[in-house]
Amino acid sequence: MKGIHFQVKTLCVTAVGITMVALLFVAYPAPAQAQTYTPLYDFGVGNLYETNSFPLGQIALGRDGNFYSTVQNPNGHSGIYEITPQGSATVLWADESTSETQCLTGLTLGPDGLFYGTCNTYGGNNDQTGGSGIVFKYDPSQGQSGFTVLYSFPECNGSGSLYPNALTLGTDGNFYGTTTGNSFCPNPDGTVFKVTPTGTFTTLHSFKGNGTGDGTSPMGPITLGADGNFYGTTQEGGNSSSNSGTVFKITPKGKIKYIYNFAQAGYYPEAGVTQGADGKFYGTTASGGTYGDGTLFQLTTSGKIDYLHNFNYAVDDVDGPINPLTLGNDGNLYGPANCYPWGCGAESLYDITTKGVYNDLYSGFTNPEGACPDQSVTGCYLSSPMFLAPNGIFYGTTMQGGVYQGDPIGHGVFYSFSNGLKPYIILQFPRGTTGSTIGIFGQGLTGTKSVSFNGITATFTVVSDAYLTATIPTGATTGYVTVSTPSSTLKSAIKLTVVK
Repeated sequence: MKGIHFQVKTLCVTAVGITMVALLFVAYPAPAQAQTYTPLYDFGVGNLYETNSFPLGQIALGRDGNFYSTVQNPNGHSGIYEITPQGSATVLWADESTSETQCLTGLTLGPDGLFYGTCNTYGGNNDQTGGSGIVFKYDPSQGQSGFTVLYSFPECNGSGSLYPNALTLGTDGNFYGTTTGNSFCPNPDGTVFKVTPTGTFTTLHSFKGNGTGDGTSPMGPITLGADGNFYGTTQEGGNSSSNSGTVFKITPKGKIKYIYNFAQAGYYPEAGVTQGADGKFYGTTASGGTYGDGTLFQLTTSGKIDYLHNFNYAVDDVDGPINPLTLGNDGNLYGPANCYPWGCGAESLYDITTKGVYNDLYSGFTNPEGACPDQSVTGCYLSSPMFLAPNGIFYGTTMQGGVYQGDPIGHGVFYSFSNGLKPYIILQFPRGTTGSTIGIFGQGLTGTKSVSFNGITATFTVVSDAYLTATIPTGATTGYVTVSTPSSTLKSAIKLTVVK
């Protein structure tokens, strides 16, 4: 699939040529002059059909500069794969249990450099867990034996799963997440939980459901805010008569506050929220708005909402977005627009400014009837949030499309999308305490000359060409972090909030 490029219509943003920095351990492709969508890898090729088909879930960046995530196999099981920025993929782990285990939410990098995630389990006495969901740890250096179950959720009565969602790493080194809930399971309206890297589990909040004023059924991941609290959404519930969903804030100790309750202007916020460089939160609703196809909103921590865009299926190629937004290092928010179930009619990659200027970046995923075209080498049915790598290029997956041994729909692609964003550094956390160590992801970090926190020089250790650690120095204040490499100076997309 390498080398297949699709030029996208010119946008109001001018693409900027970027000189590629030579990498020691991983070589990122340089951004192109024009907006370019490139399928890099076909899933389900050859004998990988049973272990590497239908990618789904958020993408994690490893300390080696490669990407890691999960696939949902046609046999009802799951796998974990590694893929380079050039599109060379390896299946690392494949579920070999006799019961159905679905790892649908992708991976999260832990403080130890290992990967963590969640799975749904079915069939009662599952041979791995005996429950309705698990939290797991995965060590890629151990291959098939690197998968460890850390926690098993209580078994449901009857069929179904508790539906644990994607994990978020907290500044305390623990993981935070939600369960959507199931009427057959304990806490049927969902929960917010904390789990340590060793598997100690704590339920922080149990949602009470419609008609109680509480939220119900969180689905998207929760976001660590610059203030140290977590922010998320529930699909339904709240104190409005329509039970149309909420945005909530919850502390690491479990104190919850509802920031906003949705009504008919926009409802069913399934994707969670993303904090922008301006400190405000951005998200989507899967329904409502002027055209009934969903909305894109901006929300302050005090609850002031502005609907920046009303999706219109006929114009935007968007109908019911459910994937989280991604913050670009230009300050804009980027999204892959898809809806559930996949194939509902319209998909595109888009961006929007904080003032509400909307751009349809690429919409070649489905045919005019909203179906996945036969032999669609571009891929279709977007299945992951867009991930902005340190080279300034976005990466993501589709659940179908690509070419697999004559199968007309294919089993998904791994793609890149470039629109001229500059290389930058990714901070492990949006906040940190003076004297603490923070991880920084970048490119060409070998031979780094200096790291500074809002102009204050810090001590640092280069771990790989794609990752280093730095100690927040005394005197540092809230501001951008910069890394000076032998070839360039890289800057963070957000300000690091420094806590004294």
